[in-house]
Amino acid sequence: MTAHALEEALALLRRRGAVSAVLALSLAVPMSLAGFTISLGLWARPLVALERQTAVVRVLLHPQMDAEQRQDWLAKQARIHPGWHLTEVKQETLEERLKLWFPYLEDLLAGENPVELPTLVEVEAGDPEEVSALAKGPAVIAVGPTSSVDRILGLMARRAGWILSGISVVLLASAFLLAGTWIHLEVYRHADEITIMRLVGATEGAIRSPFLIAALIPGICAGLAASVGAWYLVALVGTLVEAMGLTPPVCPPWLPAAEIAVGMILPAAAAVVTMARHARAGETE
Repeated sequence: MTAHALEEALALLRRRGAVSAVLALSLAVPMSLAGFTISLGLWARPLVALERQTAVVRVLLHPQMDAEQRQDWLAKQARIHPGWHLTEVKQETLEERLKLWFPYLEDLLAGENPVELPTLVEVEAGDPEEVSALAKGPAVIAVGPTSSVDRILGLMARRAGWILSGISVVLLASAFLLAGTWIHLEVYRHADEITIMRLVGATEGAIRSPFLIAALIPGICAGLAASVGAWYLVALVGTLVEAMGLTPPVCPPWLPAAEIAVGMILPAAAAVVTMARHARAGETE
């Protein structure tokens, strides 16, 4: 039964090769955008959180400063600049923050030898240029970019995420309708054959299987193509982001499996819904 259904599905795809290719492409494009949007959203999550009015500047303190010296330095800056809010980043998230805001430290942190991590302090201030002046002091080894740039990146990332998500949803809905229309037309083209199969006692599963498999195959191809497309888009954006001094985004490892799963589910669901409607219509007749 399965071999016969697969043979019939392949014959159907060969006869409708152009439509099958269009279906696979119509699925691959929005899924690529969706995968790219997910990857970009995961990467930009810290940036989106910085979309606010207060300017935030990251300050690296000398790693040889002990806890008492750090507290004295923080208290001194709070007295000199009462409008500032200084927060020492916790050790649990320190390495991740250092890689994000000071990407030139990534190779050093990835080495085999243990590294004494510097203290990272986030300073909220009305004028980020005032914080930049701290780099002249002996306790500070580096001052990160001001959050005026961060807020622009966060705003752009959030808006791009919403726009790409909307486009992906619309295109995926269009692909769903295309798959349903394709199955609908093929059922009508094979109406006589389906009627004969029902008369000889064939089950609905045997009747629907070729159409279901014929919808699944373009979906699998679309999922594979979408994974490659999402990876390419993320790599393309990564080159631009690296030029800005930030860590480039990467595709999550589970993305290819998710792309293939969605590529199978959407056309299969369209086929099941369409075949169920035709089955109910046949019963009423």
